[in-house]
Amino acid sequence: MSHSDSDLFLQQMADVTPLKQDAVSTPISNAKNALSNFYKQQSSKQISLLNDALSSATVEYVEPDDYISYKSSGLQAGVFKNLRLAKYDIDGKIELQGHSIKEAQDKLIQELSDCHRRNIRVVLIKHGVGKENSEQPAKLKSHVNAWLVHFPFVLGFHTAQTHHGGYGAVYVLLSKNEQAKLANKEIHAKK
Repeated sequence: MSHSDSDLFLQQMADVTPLKQDAVSTPISNAKNALSNFYKQQSSKQISLLNDALSSATVEYVEPDDYISYKSSGLQAGVFKNLRLAKYDIDGKIELQGHSIKEAQDKLIQELSDCHRRNIRVVLIKHGVGKENSEQPAKLKSHVNAWLVHFPFVLGFHTAQTHHGGYGAVYVLLSKNEQAKLANKEIHAKK
């Protein structure tokens, strides 16, 4: 544009009022909001289903000094080995010692579900060994062992190393939550 053309353009535009722009929502932000709302709705349903599953779970009693361990079919052997050897940072802890079976069940459901919702990947659960219970040693440990396999987001678990509680604790590896999976897809889609 020449100098006179730009002057003419500015004169013509003097009376123009800019349009107000509506907030633009991207498909990704819409998907995130929808996923967040869906996840909140599913959370209460999931807690109810978990309560039912855990209440009816068959408990095979273990000894106080037994290892407890589980690896889902999709979990890589190397990842499970790293969990077992405490090579991952512990992002969350759940204390169940001193609780009744029902209290421990409720606390485990609430706190483990919350950890998954917040995308905490490795949790240390302290259940104790229950040697002092002469009626049924390792009662809570046995229940935790039976319960954890019913959580759909538990990829694996293994008795903790001595410095984290040994036979009285367990490392639990959780899957990524749906929001983290979506974010991961976005990152890889950009490449």
